[in-house]
Amino acid sequence: MKILLAAVDLEAGSHKVVARAAALAAQLQARLHLVHVIDEAMVLYEPMVEISVRRRLQQGATQALQQLVDALPAGQRDNIERHVLLGKPPHTLARKATELKADLLLAGRHHLEPVQELFLGTTVERLLRHCTMPVLVVGQGGDRPYEKVVAATDFSRSSHHALQAGLALAPEAGVTLVHVFEPPMLLGFLRHEPMHTDSLMAHQRTRIEQEVREEMSHFIPADDQGRISTRILSGEVKKAITSVVHDSSAQLLVLGYHGRQGISRLLIGNLAMSFLSAPPCDVLVAR
Repeated sequence: MKILLAAVDLEAGSHKVVARAAALAAQLQARLHLVHVIDEAMVLYEPMVEISVRRRLQQGATQALQQLVDALPAGQRDNIERHVLLGKPPHTLARKATELKADLLLAGRHHLEPVQELFLGTTVERLLRHCTMPVLVVGQGGDRPYEKVVAATDFSRSSHHALQAGLALAPEAGVTLVHVFEPPMLLGFLRHEPMHTDSLMAHQRTRIEQEVREEMSHFIPADDQGRISTRILSGEVKKAITSVVHDSSAQLLVLGYHGRQGISRLLIGNLAMSFLSAPPCDVLVAR
């Protein structure tokens, strides 16, 4: 990852995004672009003073970005460019990320009013719809390199892309690769003998363990396999993943945005969004 773009909204918590982005840029020897987008709606309905309002907003945003950079450790201030743009934030950020050929887009937790969020989704969710590169949502902040990472997998192309991005983002971290399978619904209704039910669950676990081994052998470089441990759990997916994150004190959770196919794609997207609404740590999502 050589080009990083950090979306900075200049609200409370922006310093966390900038600190994480600058630390990653220094660690990866990457170029960092800080981008603030002035929502065009703020000047759209003031035609008589539009130029004046726009200029003041641009000057204020430029100064605020500079202050965030000045607050960084001296060794992290190099190779940072600042951009103040006018437009619709998600579309403008996605367009700028594509223009710069960014390898990663960083953002904080952006929330709309409750009713707006219900119908429009968060800024981060809309970014994920428009961006092809992975998106890192900074939840807890901090500038130390990630040491413990949890990566969820459903064996989809999307979760594979997310794992690759996570390995690149945290090259020295230990990674726990987690797959959660929900017991077949029929087991709750059919009157299986306990031993027969246990046998079915054991068979399912054995099959999934084989898939995990195949995924690691086919898609993960040998140099990375040594730092990856695997966990296969059964139960409700979000609850199980959250438990692993907390138990391992992970600083980064890695998720795919799309599942394998059909309804699974919708469910995995919803899972990613549910974590982004209240992240247990920083969350990396890839398409």
